[in-house]
Amino acid sequence: MISPNAVTVPAQKSANKLITTSSDLLPFIESLPDAIVIVNQEHRIVLVNTVAAGMFGHTADALNGSDLTLLIPVSNRSSHSQSVEGYFRAPHSRPMGVEKRFSGLRADGTEVPVDIMINTIVLDGAKAAMAVVRDVSYQRALEERLTRESLTDGMTGFFNRRYFVAQLEAHHSDAMRSGLPTSVIMFDFDHFKTINDQYGHAGGDIVLIDTATMIQRELRALDVACRIGGEEFAIILPNTRLENAVSFAERIRQRIESMEFRLGDVTFHATITVGVASFTSTDTSYDSLMKRADKLLYAGKAAGRNCVISQDTLAHQPVEV
Repeated sequence: MISPNAVTVPAQKSANKLITTSSDLLPFIESLPDAIVIVNQEHRIVLVNTVAAGMFGHTADALNGSDLTLLIPVSNRSSHSQSVEGYFRAPHSRPMGVEKRFSGLRADGTEVPVDIMINTIVLDGAKAAMAVVRDVSYQRALEERLTRESLTDGMTGFFNRRYFVAQLEAHHSDAMRSGLPTSVIMFDFDHFKTINDQYGHAGGDIVLIDTATMIQRELRALDVACRIGGEEFAIILPNTRLENAVSFAERIRQRIESMEFRLGDVTFHATITVGVASFTSTDTSYDSLMKRADKLLYAGKAAGRNCVISQDTLAHQPVEV
């Protein structure tokens, strides 16, 4: 908010359009807390304030006269140039807070998230667009953190059940369209209540955290690991055939069986039972695979626990969904 003592702009207004000169406008924009970048119809920067120079890491002299693409990330330059052309053909005010994300390019090659307000002015006798540019790095980081926290389990760092369901649904659509295999591993800990009873919830927490840390090291970038219940986990393995998913599940089972969990001076062990399933052409929804993997997990419990059961293993005993 500008104080009553702030610099005023000697200017005229015609049809709500500011008409002024660079020498008159510069003191005013220098008094503003936001970055100001003014661009002509040739996409050249004609005037900036000190805040803009600092935000983008250039001197004001270096910016003035430069092509606007100097401040635009390479991947956005073509579309942004078209947007500027469109704006000058049909000028309109653009307030901040519109649901569109922008980034500017700093001199060091890094990007800065920004929000932008644009108005048309007449500067030194020529039409120009005046952009008020605000650094929203903090707001974006906060949004991303809140989004991440809403989709992840705070204890293990894995995604939560909500994210698992959304991803499984998306992968079902991809699998049906592309024909590429997608498998799911679902497991939980055997006799986990006994672990909690014997070592307290701190002992149970150590089992979950250490297991998640170990699994994270085994995952590919495209795999999706989730904690979907108290001691129940699921891993989505895109582009993975059933036999490869079973091999991975068996490796995880063996790793956990051999792990030594430590609570103070006490060490103990844990085991898991695993169900492994893949999408088939008869799966009409993601829920079919989810239910099948869950039933396979419980079939493993009934078979004695500490084992891996796949849908091929029980092919002669169809698991209903």
